[in-house]
Amino acid sequence: MATTLATEKQAGAIKQRMAEIRTELPYDVDDARMRVRELTDWKYHMARHPLPLLAVAAGVGFLLVPSKSKPVPEPIVIRQDAHGNATQECGVQPAPARRGFVGGLLSAVTSVAIKQLSTIATNQISQLLTRPNTP
Repeated sequence: MATTLATEKQAGAIKQRMAEIRTELPYDVDDARMRVRELTDWKYHMARHPLPLLAVAAGVGFLLVPSKSKPVPEPIVIRQDAHGNATQECGVQPAPARRGFVGGLLSAVTSVAIKQLSTIATNQISQLLTRPNTP
């Protein structure tokens, strides 16, 4: 195959472009790492979109925390003894349900998350209040 000036120029251009790609590649990899780190960092998202994330956290907290149920009144039973005296007895109330391992774990994680979110919300509000007024 004959080499012409055009093929030599093309080969030189390809070699030059490959050299450029080799020098740019480490910087591109570093940029990709930084971008992935930003996307997986919750603090980055909290700084950019605080209100929607706080609303989502409040909604999730509302769904996870069980509502307090009203206590069921105990039934009162009135009985007569052998002498005809009326005695009042309270019915037996069932023992409260015990929380399992998963419930305890969820409770602990939820309390830590609520504390963390309240700290973040307090910091955001204080930053909003202390931000200087710039026209």
